Amino acid sequence: MASDVTASTQASIKRVYNNNVLLAIETDATEVVLLGKGIGFQRRPGEAVDTSLADQRFVAEGPYRAPQLAGLLSDAPSDQITLAQTITELGHATLGLEPRQSLMIPVLDHLMFAVRRAQEGTHIDFPLRWEVAQLYPAEAALGRHVVTLVNESLGVQLQEDEWVAFALHFVNQQWTKGDFSKTVAMTETISRVFLRLAERWGTPIDENASSAARFVTHLRYVFARAASDKQLSTSRLDVLTAVRQAYPEAAEAALDIAELIGKAINRVISNDEISYLALHTTRLYAEMKEQQ
Repeated sequence: MASDVTASTQASIKRVYNNNVLLAIETDATEVVLLGKGIGFQRRPGEAVDTSLADQRFVAEGPYRAPQLAGLLSDAPSDQITLAQTITELGHATLGLEPRQSLMIPVLDHLMFAVRRAQEGTHIDFPLRWEVAQLYPAEAALGRHVVTLVNESLGVQLQEDEWVAFALHFVNQQWTKGDFSKTVAMTETISRVFLRLAERWGTPIDENASSAARFVTHLRYVFARAASDKQLSTSRLDVLTAVRQAYPEAAEAALDIAELIGKAINRVISNDEISYLALHTTRLYAEMKEQQ
């Protein structure tokens, strides 16, 4: 989340957006957005401002440049800003997410449009509804709670499926550093993985089972490591060969999954990551057969 401002720092006002939002430049040339009641009242560009007078200080992060942040915050009603901060804190309390600006700003951005859609009676499709519910149950539960909270706090009636977008923002915060497209790609890819496994193994996989939930967690780890170019590359064990001998179906599935993930993020999945996948496809395959 934006940092609370305590230390006194002089900055030069670049633009006054309204009485409560300023865009300023600090002495080290950092563009900052200052949010605080009355901080922009009767102020002019070029004037000096003490940043300690602001309640919060925002800097450019992820896809949001400082002017975009200032525009968003100046357009947002104060009750929605407060609610976005509350939602961010819920993410911290419920999911252990760091209460950072990189979560609060996208949540506020989505909240504003969700409320506007509700007021205008506009409905949109959320094509990943089923996948998010199955793959990210904790985030989905919090997303549903957020929709209820918004409805009660703002006196609106959000589209029920808005929880999907809020849930994806929580997923996104855990590893993508603001790139929401990676979260969507990961969600779609994991869904395809389960479809492919069902085709390979000739039976649907119960995605509500604990074994499937555990497998999703490991898929997310592989996806995150590969997308950030931090793949496993130090193992000396040829796990894949051993899995091929004991569970050939699981070994081939691991290779198939690696190809799906690689195509989704334009990376070549390392042999060690494939071995990691093979360990977990083996476990999932064995548990699935035991349940049949």
